[in-house]
Amino acid sequence: GYADKAFQQQQVTCKPVYWSDRDDWTLAMIASGLGWGFMPKHSVNHPGVAGIPITEPEFWREVHLATVRGRPHSPAVGALVREAMRVRWFGEPAVVSRRRELPVVAKAPPAAGRKPQRAAVG
Repeated sequence: GYADKAFQQQQVTCKPVYWSDRDDWTLAMIASGLGWGFMPKHSVNHPGVAGIPITEPEFWREVHLATVRGRPHSPAVGALVREAMRVRWFGEPAVVSRRRELPVVAKAPPAAGRKPQRAAVG
């Protein structure tokens, strides 16, 4: 991954002995003295474990936002999806939906005979 490449660039060898995708397990291993770990600042929430910011090299992670097509979402989820698609992330172009429209936002049922409105992506 990203950390492996950073280690290689600095000619540092690091072979993990213990590994977990669960932050709580990783924090417990660190607190027990079994090693150290990389994780977001707000994930370091275990007694006896201190977070130290890494400023060089810069670390980042990729996060995906997934929704279920055709399922109504709350107004808050609809706003999150619209904002995430509008923003340019780390210089990447804004995301455009394949369907050219945003998910349906849950609201009061439409009047008889009317279909739910969808917001178009420009």
